[in-house]
Amino acid sequence: MELQIKYEFDPIFETLSLLYGSAQKMDKEKIVEQINAFGVDGEKFYKKYYKVSERYVRCFKKHMVRKEHFDFFFRDGEENFLLLLTVLLVENREWFQDFTHVTDVEIRSLAAWILQDEGDELGPLERKIQLRFQEEREVIRFLSELAAKDSLKWHLMEFLEQPVHWMSILIELVTANLPAFEQAISDMEKTLEPFMSAYKKHEDQQFLEIADACVPGAVVYPSFAAGSSQIICYTQAYQGIFVQYLVKKGMSLDEKKERLIARMKALSDKSKLDILCQLKRSSKYNLELAESMNLSPSTMSHHMNVLFACEFVGVEKKDGRVYYVLKENAVREFMDSIGELLL
Repeated sequence: MELQIKYEFDPIFETLSLLYGSAQKMDKEKIVEQINAFGVDGEKFYKKYYKVSERYVRCFKKHMVRKEHFDFFFRDGEENFLLLLTVLLVENREWFQDFTHVTDVEIRSLAAWILQDEGDELGPLERKIQLRFQEEREVIRFLSELAAKDSLKWHLMEFLEQPVHWMSILIELVTANLPAFEQAISDMEKTLEPFMSAYKKHEDQQFLEIADACVPGAVVYPSFAAGSSQIICYTQAYQGIFVQYLVKKGMSLDEKKERLIARMKALSDKSKLDILCQLKRSSKYNLELAESMNLSPSTMSHHMNVLFACEFVGVEKKDGRVYYVLKENAVREFMDSIGELLL
């Protein structure tokens, strides 16, 4: 199945992300540090693109409806909790039309599947009821074995005790704020136009390759609210409209130098270099690679995002899993670029 590329925003995803963004204060220092890892000037990137994102959030907040229990969903900057809620909603859009038939057991089962999923196996979000949390101690046992921060576990505990209750409140909150999202897009139309025009012209083959390997036939949306992120769910994928500016791929001498510097910075980090050395020996799936490197999944994800951006790593489908592979041609091109510039 071919990917379905959209050039419009997903209202559910955008509204959720805007609600989260409206409750957070941007950590400039952390953002700049993350952008620097791509070989891009984090300070300049922040001023040029994150300032636009901040205006978008401010436009949204002018029209936002803040309902009871808002803080339960968006407090403390808990990104992993937001990701769980996002996947549950974008993968179950029918809940916005009819939520009456959904049970606590179904939501707990879906949540457990998402929380335990290491991103290795292909296929849609399972609907089978695999875990039946009929008693509180079963939820406690599940969470005690989950690799997560204690703050997240306590948040999940409260959510999993009454998932239908909490999801119904969240659905009402998102529905009430869909007009605020639409108004924010309207307010930002002139500012957004050149970014969307560039996004339509820019086809990120690397990201599309990964999305197609992980989720064949996925619907791929751009995102303004998550402008520098790339998120792949089970049938949906999202790419921020600013990601295209993280790694320059032009043909001018200055742009070639920037590209070369970004790759050299990636290889100057021991963990990233070790990952490439591991992949030189054999392709590996996510959990296998994380365990061999003794790294947490989140740290591994950060390293892989940089290596993907530099095109040193690709993916392949094999035995029902997505494997990371070393892109030897990219390594040779990198070495040739050094020779072309210096010899």
